Amino acid sequence: MTTLDRRFAALRPRIDLDTARALDEALGALEAGDAADVLVEAARDAIRSGKRLRALLAHFGASLGSGAPIGESDVHLLGAALELYQASALVHDDLIDKAQTRRGIATPHVRFARAHAHSSWSGSAPDFGAAAAVLLGDLLFSAAESTMIRQSERLPHDRATRLLARYAHMHAEVALGQYLDVRAENLPLRAFGPSVPDAREVVLRKSARYSVVQPALLGAMAAGADEEVLRTLESALTPWGIAFQLRDDDLGVFGDPEVTGKPAGDDIREGKRTVLLALTWEKSSEAERLHLERALGNPDPGPGELAEAADIIAARGRAGHEGLIEALIEEGARALDDSVLTPQMRSDLLELSRIITARTN
Repeated sequence: MTTLDRRFAALRPRIDLDTARALDEALGALEAGDAADVLVEAARDAIRSGKRLRALLAHFGASLGSGAPIGESDVHLLGAALELYQASALVHDDLIDKAQTRRGIATPHVRFARAHAHSSWSGSAPDFGAAAAVLLGDLLFSAAESTMIRQSERLPHDRATRLLARYAHMHAEVALGQYLDVRAENLPLRAFGPSVPDAREVVLRKSARYSVVQPALLGAMAAGADEEVLRTLESALTPWGIAFQLRDDDLGVFGDPEVTGKPAGDDIREGKRTVLLALTWEKSSEAERLHLERALGNPDPGPGELAEAADIIAARGRAGHEGLIEALIEEGARALDDSVLTPQMRSDLLELSRIITARTN
């Protein structure tokens, strides 16, 4: 475990507490009655686990912006808001992807549908589950917004305005990236073969900036970082954010379900048009492409079919994909050369690049 790993590990329990308290405050203001018990319980369950990466990066950025040790800047509400927003996004993402489980438990739309069926309500249980999941995501999003407002009230006016503007841009860009992802999954492979530039555009908008770049920049802004520090952070973190998602895409095919919390081969079942798939498609034979077409987007492939698709991806795309990840790590590192950052800041950033790109979950 690196020194940065240890500092992150020490901060996670505080982030858990900050996030739970922020949600409690938002729910308490609603004064919801007994009829909303299932919704409220689902909201609490949605924030009970996770890596807390976005909140950690907000604290990390605040440390770089202020010079204070990680966790000692007044950005605890910002971290909680980012975790609440992440919970909201995952609820909607699981619904879009028709995911049945996350981290080994039923996803919200599945749980809501089961509650409907168990109670013998009228109407369609799946339709109720989908509708309730949309509303759960909206509720968590609202909690994130109210928490961001509370954070901004602690800041000077100009800094608060800038923070909220970047935060609003962040979640608008996630929506755009999510749409581009869904659109790509619905394009016929033969007519619109997956391309690396198109897949990278989705990565940049849906994940790289949202998961890595924006949280750190929001933290740095809240702490009063100057423009040169912000520019350096954005230059380094953007390629690392892309590499972060590419690692996630590798785990989506080859990851251990016991570690990732998601079924093996989920990205194949969902037909994700990832950079990994694009690199694979470019080098696949006609027979291999036919097999990929049969497997991609098939919610119930046979075990042999799923394994063969993974073997094709491993043989045709994985080496190039790993090379791209390493090139992105090096690109981000070069952005730190001759920067205004102190040697300790540069060292921490280089540690961060490995934490987010060499992970197994």
